[in-house]
Amino acid sequence: MHLSASLSRRLLIILAAAMLVALVVTVYSLLEYVDKEAEEVLDTRLLLTAENLLRQARRQLREGNLNEVWLSLETVRGLENAWLTKFALADKTAFDEEQERTRIRSYIWLTGSEGKVVVGQILPGYNPNHARERKLRSVQYDGAEWRVAEVHQDGLHLHIAQREDLRAYLVKEIGMKLMEKQLIAIPVIIFVLWLGIRRGLRPLSRLSDQIASRKPDNLKPVQLDQVPVEIKPLVESINTLLARLEASLESERRFTSDAAHELRSPLAVVRNLARILAGAHSLQEVQSSALLLDKSAVRMAELLSQLLHLARLDSLVNMKDLRPVSLRGLMREVIGELLPNAISHGVNLSYMAETEFQIMGDRGLLKLLFQNVLGNAIKYGKKDVEVHAHVLNQVLTIKVLDDGSGVAAEDLPRLFERFFRSQDAKQQAEGSGLGLSIVRRVVELHGFTVGASNRSDGGLCVEVGIPATAWEHAEGSEQESVS
Repeated sequence: MHLSASLSRRLLIILAAAMLVALVVTVYSLLEYVDKEAEEVLDTRLLLTAENLLRQARRQLREGNLNEVWLSLETVRGLENAWLTKFALADKTAFDEEQERTRIRSYIWLTGSEGKVVVGQILPGYNPNHARERKLRSVQYDGAEWRVAEVHQDGLHLHIAQREDLRAYLVKEIGMKLMEKQLIAIPVIIFVLWLGIRRGLRPLSRLSDQIASRKPDNLKPVQLDQVPVEIKPLVESINTLLARLEASLESERRFTSDAAHELRSPLAVVRNLARILAGAHSLQEVQSSALLLDKSAVRMAELLSQLLHLARLDSLVNMKDLRPVSLRGLMREVIGELLPNAISHGVNLSYMAETEFQIMGDRGLLKLLFQNVLGNAIKYGKKDVEVHAHVLNQVLTIKVLDDGSGVAAEDLPRLFERFFRSQDAKQQAEGSGLGLSIVRRVVELHGFTVGASNRSDGGLCVEVGIPATAWEHAEGSEQESVS
């Protein structure tokens, strides 16, 4: 499995790396602290040793025992040198040991007020400071750092110089012990992290099992009761996708069912006409049947076109590519295309608006909307179909008025339902009941409103409302009329 494909591995590596960085920083900080503390302790010991030796040397000098002063200083120097050599040899190879044993690591000497050495061996190259206060100094000699303690009393100055092998040894030993402990602890911590991550990601496994065990036709939302907060957005997105998929499948099922239902009657007519044509005995029967056959074919083509439009509209969830559309230009195009149909029905078409408007929308869908509204008005109108556009309370209202017989009051609420046709439409065998349902779907996608009402002087008024956020005024003023 690729590393990036496993979330638990990625989390484990990230946490382990962060833990290692934290451990390194911790060990480094501890070593700095140990180095500082070790220096303070060893410096205090060095000063106390120097003060004790100076008091002892002063007493022996008052008694005239210079040899005893020398013996005391050399004894302490020898012990200090042996002690420091032991720590210096701790990490040396056998090849280096003999050279390390003979190396001097401690110098002790006593000087008088004029800086002349009274007894002992001075650190080569050391420049003494005969101030009265005690002092600690660090100097470089023989490729190493030396710590020198100076104490003064009654004109005598005692110096002790030591290589800092002990401090380096302590820091190294403590650092190694810390690293050993950490290296032992790291696998344990990583194991605990691994267990914790597996337990923490268990809800993901349960969610995966829940989705994997579903049947293909189960598109219900995933339950969010036991879903962790961190992955709720992911599950909600999955639920949204399932809802969209269910809506799409439902749309396809509805389209198939509607198409089968509505095509059954025209196909039956076509079959009957075909049988009549097959048994026709005169040219007049053939011509009459052919005209009926052509009319049925036109109705079937119109029905298929509307079903396809409806299926496409049902698959849309929201509108993204909205652009300003000229209402005047749109109405001119729609009226121009419907004009031959209007002339054949003896109906005049007109569009009237005081000013020009720009509508934010999909031009193709807006054209489909008004084609269906005007086409429906042409079918049931008598002489005139008018389109009026005006603004009322910041809402652009577009009314399509016909002078037909209108619709029964009880049928108005169902006028925009799919496959619903009024009694007049059924009697005239006009339409399929899909035109206004297409109009409603286009309106819903754009966020507009649509309604229908009977006119007081006869006919039907279909009203499309466009909110203030979806339209604006444009320059120009014109009243269009096509007849």
